[in-house]
Amino acid sequence: MAPRRRTLLAAVSTTTAAAAAGCSDLLANETTDGSGQKTPTDVATAFIDDLANQEFERASKRFAERDRTKYGDPARLERLWMAYTAVAGAFDGIDETSKTARSGVVLVDLALSFEGGDHACRVVVDKNKTGRLRNCGIADEYERPTYVDPSAVTKQDLQLEVDGCSLQGTVTSSADGGDAVPGVVFLHDSGPSTRDTTQGGTKAFVDLAEGLATQGLATLRYDKRIPACEIDPGQYTIDQVTGDDALAAIERLRGVDGVDGDSIVVVGHGLGGTAAPKIAARDGNLAGIVGLAAPARPYHELTLAQLEHKISVGSLEWDALADVYDQWADEIDRVRAGDYEPSDTLLGKPGAFWDSLASYDQFQTARDVDVPLCLLQGNRDFQVTVADDLERWQTELEGRSKTTFETYDGLNHLFMPGEGPSVEFAYAVRNNVSEQVVDDLAGWIGEL
Repeated sequence: MAPRRRTLLAAVSTTTAAAAAGCSDLLANETTDGSGQKTPTDVATAFIDDLANQEFERASKRFAERDRTKYGDPARLERLWMAYTAVAGAFDGIDETSKTARSGVVLVDLALSFEGGDHACRVVVDKNKTGRLRNCGIADEYERPTYVDPSAVTKQDLQLEVDGCSLQGTVTSSADGGDAVPGVVFLHDSGPSTRDTTQGGTKAFVDLAEGLATQGLATLRYDKRIPACEIDPGQYTIDQVTGDDALAAIERLRGVDGVDGDSIVVVGHGLGGTAAPKIAARDGNLAGIVGLAAPARPYHELTLAQLEHKISVGSLEWDALADVYDQWADEIDRVRAGDYEPSDTLLGKPGAFWDSLASYDQFQTARDVDVPLCLLQGNRDFQVTVADDLERWQTELEGRSKTTFETYDGLNHLFMPGEGPSVEFAYAVRNNVSEQVVDDLAGWIGEL
């Protein structure tokens, strides 16, 4: 992959997500450090002021030239601002600031107050370039949702040994003990992930695990094989990166004290939900399977549609993403035509991965397995949608018994609430999985 391609993809990644907000007319009152230069705190708060006033071009010009394309693109800053306001609503002000000196930079941390709560932002100021920024980022820390009772939950760490790969896992269950209870194994979406699915200030699998445990269920979540272990590109298939580890986790949970081994349910998020019927067929003894935002479209088509949304969701054109789109469109043509080798990389995944998806019919597999199936979908999800995915599941599985569909107003791909257009950067803004989703899962599993 060419260096320029890596730079462009970095702009897409949620791991580089960052945001800022504020409106206090600070530009008119900037102070100096005594040498005639603006202090790092004033530089950071002036930048926040630009974002709050929708002055994204002006905010971009505050970045050092070498960092402007990657971190200070006006369109990127617009999406970052949209992320905060989607979760927290209107901005009220900056509550406080603090700073930390590092080699060559000053880290300015700002506590931002919004209508829906407080959030944190970090702005990186270059020590050597007067008034220039290097980066900015969401600095929220995770908080448990109110529906979790920490005193009612117990956790036990374990290891899964699969094909020479050691995966860290956590069993979360009710602290009360008592009769054996149903167990839940969580399956990750595509891409690298940990057992907590941490993205800035969110941990979707922790919310689900502790929420279900509060209601008396037991769950197992584990680090995904990527990035925990290396995989040969030619072996990178949906079975290798999802199915094999899931089967090992299912068997491990069946052996945990207090778990009813005949009442194990798989809950897959995103691509994990698409894989769930395949895992049910391989296991042969699951009590149920759940797809949270499970794609129905071919995954390469879904990938391109997601990128189209990222380009178009704001009012400013994001040139870097448009360049990525052109490259990905060419690679998708190769995926459609099967014009690749198993070890080739297309859309960030080896050819073996695309081969494994092409040979898997999730609809026919779901029709063939006699297992209760529940598919849940948020209507603010831009990655997997009601119209393009859930409705296709409904059409393909029409007449299938023991099949449940549910949609949720205002929830995004992580089943977390927000308003307005959905943006990927919002996944890093502190938020929690909707309590209604946890309640519905617990109720559905309890009726199996």
